[in-house]
Amino acid sequence: MKISRNWLSKFLSLSKNVDLENELTQLGLEVDSIKKYKDDYIIDIEFTPNRGDCLSVYGTARDLSAHKSKKIKKPAMSTKVTEKVNNHIRVISNFICPEYRYMILNNINLKYKTPKLIKDELTKSGISLVNLVVDISNFVMLELGQPTHAFDKDNIDGKLSIKLNTKKNNFIGIDNKNYIIEKGTPVIVDDKNNIHALPGVIGSRISAVTSSSKNILFESAFFAPDIVRKLSRDFRIQTDSSYRFERGVDYSLPEDALCRIHHLLREVISIEKCKITKISQKHFLTKAKSFNFEYELFERVLGLKLNIKKIKTYLLNLGFSFKGKRVFIPSYRFDVATNYDLVEEVSRLYGYDNIPESPLKIYNTNIQQKYKINDTLVILGYKEVINFTFISKNYSNMDNQLVIENPISQDKSIMRESLLPGLLSNVAYNTNRQQKSIRLFEKGKIYQRNIKRINEINIISGVLSGYRSPTDLVSNTYKYGIDDLKADILSIIPNVEFNVNQGSIYFDSDNSLKIYLNKLLIGECGMISSSLLNDFDIKDCVFAFEIFEDKILSDTEATYKDISQFPAVYKDITVMASKKYNILSLIDKIHKNSYKYMKNIRIKDIFINEDNLQLNNKNVTLEICLQSNKKTLTDKDISSDINKLVSEIKNKYKLSIKEA
Repeated sequence: MKISRNWLSKFLSLSKNVDLENELTQLGLEVDSIKKYKDDYIIDIEFTPNRGDCLSVYGTARDLSAHKSKKIKKPAMSTKVTEKVNNHIRVISNFICPEYRYMILNNINLKYKTPKLIKDELTKSGISLVNLVVDISNFVMLELGQPTHAFDKDNIDGKLSIKLNTKKNNFIGIDNKNYIIEKGTPVIVDDKNNIHALPGVIGSRISAVTSSSKNILFESAFFAPDIVRKLSRDFRIQTDSSYRFERGVDYSLPEDALCRIHHLLREVISIEKCKITKISQKHFLTKAKSFNFEYELFERVLGLKLNIKKIKTYLLNLGFSFKGKRVFIPSYRFDVATNYDLVEEVSRLYGYDNIPESPLKIYNTNIQQKYKINDTLVILGYKEVINFTFISKNYSNMDNQLVIENPISQDKSIMRESLLPGLLSNVAYNTNRQQKSIRLFEKGKIYQRNIKRINEINIISGVLSGYRSPTDLVSNTYKYGIDDLKADILSIIPNVEFNVNQGSIYFDSDNSLKIYLNKLLIGECGMISSSLLNDFDIKDCVFAFEIFEDKILSDTEATYKDISQFPAVYKDITVMASKKYNILSLIDKIHKNSYKYMKNIRIKDIFINEDNLQLNNKNVTLEICLQSNKKTLTDKDISSDINKLVSEIKNKYKLSIKEA
């Protein structure tokens, strides 16, 4: 949107030295360009879709005034007179148009020219000039952000209605293009079913105001953003009006816009008093939004302490209001819905550059341990499965079940509270296909409801069933038991302890154990109850465990090192050692020593002379990586570290180095 600096200055006192580009950018309003135009500057601002409140000169000035803590001037308006009798509108569909205002002006002489001030501002903003009425309507749209439309009342047959089109029709828009209007399309029509506009998008040529028009119906309304957005997309029309309506226009503006139009017209021609007919519908968009104000959130998100009085001052400057613990959202801020949005608003005014930098703490939930658990289970012979997060309500022991409103089937009607029903279904599937040894595990979320919220809990579960060996031909074949299960659990989580469990909906009361780690209850295990096995038609015993993953993984702050911009150098040395010598222990010892440029060391090659197996030694080639974060290494730098390393291997670790 293009607006002039002089126009902004009429609402907000701006010094000549103020850096508008920087001021607007700090507010989150992206300035594409500022160009000089005679004695003025034209500012081209790119607004994000959520900032429909700034799509006007007044809206932009309002944001700037909050930033600079200056009062904003309001444009002059005529005093309105409410018209109680509706003689021109028959019906208005609630979901298309929740708020509608209109004003009738009779015997208007459109031979008068548009005032120079209005012409200049429209020209600077890239708006074409048409006639006095249309020009003033466009001027008010740019000024206040409220689109209006002027109808030639003499070309309307009967009353207007805003509703869905009842039959296929067509109309010619003010752009002189013919549009086919299908049944069910939102339209503005008269009693003869002549289409006079696509609401909030474009008007018809038949009722367009021309220089010969005398009697004018001015429309100012709040059209539902989703309706306008769909019309604009379906007909591939984007006007200045639709651009604003689809982003959300202040629903309190329609009357102000008409009063402003009346005032500007009265300065040019003689017209009657401003009489406005008000038609309001009940609609959620036209109700003031509010929620509880959470001051504590600001410090937690921003990382700095701000006085609550200062925070409220920022928000009050932006048009927000407070009553007790509740904050009320101004009608023009459709984008504000939570306290996090308020934090963003305060941040804008406080200045992002003024928020102190602080190191970013990234917590890594022991990823290596997670992978270790997975790998260990796979090594033990377990196969990983992934099941639906929905189960049958028959397998729930919770009174307050998380019931799905439209389940895909009755056996998937609630959110799972355990992974075991899914795993038992897998066991049944495999046993029915003659699998005699089954080891399965699953990692996933279960869902539990408390008083205030639904909790997602990470779980690891596994099942054992059948024979330790899948074939009866092996002499030592035997069936899995509780000891096998306990051994597997100890393999994935060492140092756990087992205590007697009283049983649950899933486990047999006489064969159930609780699992503890460092005296913390982390899960349970045991033999699945016979009643549950019968439900799944499983004949063999099934042993299972279920462990709370979050209780066995500790959060540690992740640390990172800068990546060097300089090249790495690789050098090889060959160490001669006995066949039994543990080279990995040597590498660990080397890593613990201090070297200026050594980044890494690894085994590159191991050579054992197979032609003479009586030799009791091996040659191990080590690759040393050297690198600096500050410079490219010289031969002197490299030799310093390599010589130190060779000396330590020879003298400290008593190993020989094979000369190149």
